[in-house]
Amino acid sequence: MELDCIIIGGGPAGLTAATYLRRLHRRVMVFDDGRSRARWIPESHNCPGFPLGVSGNELLHRLREQAATYGATVNPKRVSSIHRESGTWRIEADGETWDSPTVLLATGVVDRLPTLASGDPEEALRNGLLRSCALCDGYEATDQRIAVVGPLAKAAANARYMTTFSADITVVPIDEPAQDANAAFDTAGLVVLAALQSLSCKEGAWEVIDTQGRSHRFDLVYAAMGAPARGELARLAGAKVDEDGAVITNEHMETSQTGLFAVGDVVTDLNQIAVAFGHAAIAASAIHRTLPPAPR
Repeated sequence: MELDCIIIGGGPAGLTAATYLRRLHRRVMVFDDGRSRARWIPESHNCPGFPLGVSGNELLHRLREQAATYGATVNPKRVSSIHRESGTWRIEADGETWDSPTVLLATGVVDRLPTLASGDPEEALRNGLLRSCALCDGYEATDQRIAVVGPLAKAAANARYMTTFSADITVVPIDEPAQDANAAFDTAGLVVLAALQSLSCKEGAWEVIDTQGRSHRFDLVYAAMGAPARGELARLAGAKVDEDGAVITNEHMETSQTGLFAVGDVVTDLNQIAVAFGHAAIAASAIHRTLPPAPR
């Protein structure tokens, strides 16, 4: 199959770009290995166009259906390599290769989650008990008892942000706070526990046991442990990334490598569905202009 663009990543950014490019009559293939972090969203209430909320899996289903309506092909393989050969991008997945003049990376990020004494953190995410994005769902946490778990610097910064939504915020560091922690990380006015020893969720309530053996109860836990970008393919392709691994692009979402574009969470730490949609529209338009004209 002769392609105009290979899209790597089947989340909101990649699927939206596929719809745009197919509506421009461009031949595209989406490689989706099923790792979109959107699948963990129990219900999003800040996704444009869904006033009553939408689950991540329902949103992905609708986006796949929309892309398929215009003939986008989704290939359930994980891309393992990418390189440029004779002016064309070549990718490999499960021992097979595909060539295309342009590639769009929509590989997202991977959330670091706390270890639970019992239960699965991914299941807690799907149930809305463990959360990782205050901008996405902080409103739904209004006035609840909230623990922010992570390295002290990250947890303190996130806890400060969470005070927008609740007055009952506790920092639960996974590392032992230093004596000068308040000055170093601006914990003034925040409750900071001793380091985390055990974290568990039972019957919809969280229990934190700190290294001093004290037990603390919370309604919700926010993970503030970072979400590094899945920028491995960008690095393989020779594209520039920042110190956090996010792919650097220009205003057209093109990387430092000609014909290689990147969109969504892998580009920015403002990990929002609305941002993914916008990036996809910009990149698809730019890719279309980059390709040779294909008049009807």
